[in-house]
Amino acid sequence: MWGIFLESLVIFQNYAGYHQNKFLFGIFLFFLLYLWLKEDNKVLRALFVYTPTLLLFLFFCPVFRKVFVALLNDAETYYRLIWLLQMSMVSAYGAVKLCGKYRKMGLVIMTIAIVACGSYVYQSEHITKAENWYHLPEEAVEVAELIDPEEGRVMALVPADLIYYIRQYSSRINMPYGREMLIARWDYYHDMYEAMEQAEVIETSSFVELTRSYGCNYVVLKQDRKVEEPLTDYGFVLYAQTENYLIYQDTELGE
Repeated sequence: MWGIFLESLVIFQNYAGYHQNKFLFGIFLFFLLYLWLKEDNKVLRALFVYTPTLLLFLFFCPVFRKVFVALLNDAETYYRLIWLLQMSMVSAYGAVKLCGKYRKMGLVIMTIAIVACGSYVYQSEHITKAENWYHLPEEAVEVAELIDPEEGRVMALVPADLIYYIRQYSSRINMPYGREMLIARWDYYHDMYEAMEQAEVIETSSFVELTRSYGCNYVVLKQDRKVEEPLTDYGFVLYAQTENYLIYQDTELGE
């Protein structure tokens, strides 16, 4: 039981960014305790006091974790339970309630606290400045715009580094496989993925047979991707080209 509790603690520390910034959870805990003492409205008390307290208790309860994992048969998704915690909402409401009688001074104090306890987000290796309104790589948007249909849907086979972005741009673009193929520990197998990504050189004949069996209207390849024979010898046309990608359209399937 103690080992399960410690595992939950590590998960929570990662969620709260404890190792990078210890202040965030401290602020949340302070305002949660404050609302326990000062909040009288029953609805708001249930939302900002009872609910987060119950979630914290359940998350760290070894018995609950055992039942949760047993029912879902998936230990990896346990961390998603704390998505319901809403630390920012509790902290924001508690701060407003605390400073409500002294709004000007409270605004100054809370602004200073936010700046002092926060950090510059672009210092993180996981966050980069957006290249466009979509917050997606510019070339991924360019590829998606070229194959995105005005009506209906199309099937497109794209390199692994575009999989995350194409469907974020448009739900009208289907793909024969998705992100499940990029998570190694899930150990999924897909014949189209094997032909597209795992083969050192694409065997064109069998590759084209697969793309047509999955109804791929478009095939996007990196410009340096090696193929035994050009796709244009098998009924494809070079539909468009970007800096790093070649977009082929299957004339037998069309758009």
